[in-house]
Amino acid sequence: MALMPLIRLLFFSLGVNDGAVKELLKDSLIRSCMLSVVKGIANFGIRYPQPTGAPITIVWNFTNRCNLNCLHCHQDSSPMSSYPELTTSQAFKVIDNMSDAGVAILTFSGGEPLLRRDLFDAVKRANDNGMLCTIASNGTLITPTVAETLAEVGIKRVEIGLDGATAETHDFLRNRPGSFEATIDGIKNCAAVGFDELAATMTLHSKNVIELEGTMDLAEKLGATRFYLNRLIPAGRGIEACYLDVTAREKIKALEALYNKFYRSITDGFGMQCYARGMTYYSRLGYERSRGEVFTVSEALSGHERMFQEKFGFEVSKIVRRLAAGFGGCSAGLTYAGLSASGDLLPCVPAPIRLGNLLEQNLEDIWVRNGLLNYIRNRKALKGSCKICRYSDLCGGCRYTAYITNGDWLGPDASCPFGPKTQDV
Repeated sequence: MALMPLIRLLFFSLGVNDGAVKELLKDSLIRSCMLSVVKGIANFGIRYPQPTGAPITIVWNFTNRCNLNCLHCHQDSSPMSSYPELTTSQAFKVIDNMSDAGVAILTFSGGEPLLRRDLFDAVKRANDNGMLCTIASNGTLITPTVAETLAEVGIKRVEIGLDGATAETHDFLRNRPGSFEATIDGIKNCAAVGFDELAATMTLHSKNVIELEGTMDLAEKLGATRFYLNRLIPAGRGIEACYLDVTAREKIKALEALYNKFYRSITDGFGMQCYARGMTYYSRLGYERSRGEVFTVSEALSGHERMFQEKFGFEVSKIVRRLAAGFGGCSAGLTYAGLSASGDLLPCVPAPIRLGNLLEQNLEDIWVRNGLLNYIRNRKALKGSCKICRYSDLCGGCRYTAYITNGDWLGPDASCPFGPKTQDV
């Protein structure tokens, strides 16, 4: 591979010795990600934060249809979709486009992706093209047979929404009686198969905040290896659900509980790892609590992931800490994008802004040349509280929240419960 010497040079600049580099590059995911970093440097120059040559991760709303009617759904999904969706052959064409651009991780989401009969075929196509395939589901349709089939066609990671420790709490947000029991069964069925990663996700709100620790305990007992805490996003039906949002103090307490469990999983060497989504300030909290030793760099990366630790020990976590200023904070426009059910590339999943269609345009061309994406990437031009905060490199705020509340993708993140840190840290 022509770019391999540059990848090795990049690792060397991070203080990684040649022996460790050889071991790291044996991993196809790490190899794909580093290749994208080098392509990003070629396309954009060295920048902080650093855009990659194409999205490393794309979350694909594979369908807008869903068997539930969740109060917080940012897609406004329903059993019958009124929006156009790709045919199977079109979906294959889009998958090939993503693969050619170098997308490393593809998440099939929705809606409920299992409602599409061609999901397994699409996953197999993406897996055969070398992408790491994951699925985000409400879990209610995951029977033992479905779980086994997902593994057979190439799904490596499964993510299932669990919005409370009790049926009453979970079913309230999911807006469907009986969904809790079906979700529990889905998680159990996935745990029995043994995916590389099984994640439970919880959307925080005022009626389930007191059940956060109970929900984490339940998820771990059911076999989850990772836990994501989401917040209410003002998009789709989520706009009408914003009255359920927690207070700043409640959010900080929730993030502290989340971090305490994450920290123990790292220092003890076992246990479910806990991350936050849409709350980039979780990185700040971890950085402050551990004096820069144990913290998440993005919504899904810390370097302490089991899959890395088992192969490479603490080498990856050291690398990730060194990369914090270059890849920390909101990944929209930098390493991640959304994709609609009709093939439109989006700045992020909840943002209904069409950047280009993957049936008609080359993904890499859209990614590199789109004016809005290039505006979003200019994090040195952040405004308001995010501009003056000492953690702008590590956190930088959720860019979609800035857009939806200020009309400017580089504005301040109104969801931050801490406020700007203006003193030296």
